[in-house]
Amino acid sequence: MNRSDDVLLDRLRTLSAEKFEHIHGDLFSHLLGTYRILSDWGSSEILCNAGLYHSVYGTFAYQNSLIGTEARKEIVEIIGEDSETLVFLYGTCDRGYFYSQFGKRETIEHRNWKTKETRVLTQKETADLCELTAANELELALTNDSFLIRYGDELKELFEKMNSYLSKNAILECRKVFQLQTF
Repeated sequence: MNRSDDVLLDRLRTLSAEKFEHIHGDLFSHLLGTYRILSDWGSSEILCNAGLYHSVYGTFAYQNSLIGTEARKEIVEIIGEDSETLVFLYGTCDRGYFYSQFGKRETIEHRNWKTKETRVLTQKETADLCELTAANELELALTNDSFLIRYGDELKELFEKMNSYLSKNAILECRKVFQLQTF
């Protein structure tokens, strides 16, 4: 991380990310871990910044928001519009609906779990959301054995279905952690 990244981290601290509990500790550590995985994979700055902020609005599975979606402009000012759009899509994604489409359809839709609105995702949005999902779940699996034991088989199946949307580095890491067979 460089000097400008300190601004991103400082804003997360101001939002009290370190005080929010997460599966293996605090939310700040999880967000930073997700960022580092994406960075290690050589992901774009847009995707890395989205990884660092991916749960600020809460998510389908983690409904503790650091800031409401009414403050989207503030997050745009910090991480940029493209990164914030990914954060918003990730946070509002009905995961069950999203995941159920892989292996069944070419065009993937996003359904907002709060409003139930749906829209077709672009190929790039789909790939970025899959990559962010892989980094998020890998960060949890790599830092929490009980998470891996409980969800490993389910995640293995998911990432096998998402493989055409994942980067080579994400596939390699998923293969190593979840013993994927179909790549």
